[in-house]
Amino acid sequence: MDYLKINNVDFSYLVSGLKVGYETLVSDKSGRNAAGNSVIEVINRKRKVYVTLRHTTEAEMRSFLNAVKPFVVNVTVLDPETNALVTINANIGTPEPDYYTIQPNNIIYKPMSLNFIEL
Repeated sequence: MDYLKINNVDFSYLVSGLKVGYETLVSDKSGRNAAGNSVIEVINRKRKVYVTLRHTTEAEMRSFLNAVKPFVVNVTVLDPETNALVTINANIGTPEPDYYTIQPNNIIYKPMSLNFIEL
């Protein structure tokens, strides 16, 4: 089952962890009024997708990093709220690949976490 695509390329096979957050955006008018009551004006609701990759090979990491190279990408993810695939336009956190082992013809990376924030 596909549950993580970046620009329509399936990376589900690399995923060891996937979390979807829902951020509610409120206006500057939100806060407390003179009576001390909370006043909230909801503007929008956006998704934030947290992805953790498993240990990856050099080729797998290169492929993933090339997919997230543009600052903004289309991310298709399984949404827990609807249990359906949804596609969002998102910007990307900073990828930080960390070597696990470096040997001739055998480079392995540690699990890496990255987030995608819906625009």
